[in-house]
Amino acid sequence: MKFLLTTPFLKIWLITVVIFIVLDMLWLGVFSKGFYNKHLGYLANKKNDSIVFNLPVGIVTQAIIATGLAILISLGIQVENTLLTAVLVGAISGFVIYATYDLTNQSFIKDWPWMITIIDICWGTFQGTAAGFYIWWLWSVVK
Repeated sequence: MKFLLTTPFLKIWLITVVIFIVLDMLWLGVFSKGFYNKHLGYLANKKNDSIVFNLPVGIVTQAIIATGLAILISLGIQVENTLLTAVLVGAISGFVIYATYDLTNQSFIKDWPWMITIIDICWGTFQGTAAGFYIWWLWSVVK
């Protein structure tokens, strides 16, 4: 676990946080904005019929998720340095993180849409898979 305090890991962690936040901001703010507004608008803070995100909280949340992915994927790479290992660890981690969030919401928030749960879990799995790709690549180039 000493590698978590090394300069290469800290660089990879920082790059991972930035990439993860940018991808999530594009997803939530551009590609799926209308979808989330349609299905979760009844729960959201809104201005001019658009969801208003609490950006600082969102960034901290995404940084926490990205940190977990960077650690888990890097641990997988330390065990078996293959692209397949990195991608599988990323995909499974992304799935578990997003499934936990969405299925917890599904269990107690009245009228939580199943479509949100399904799409969000797919997005989390994609984010984790993508992180597996770029973290594996970063380990080969960051010194």
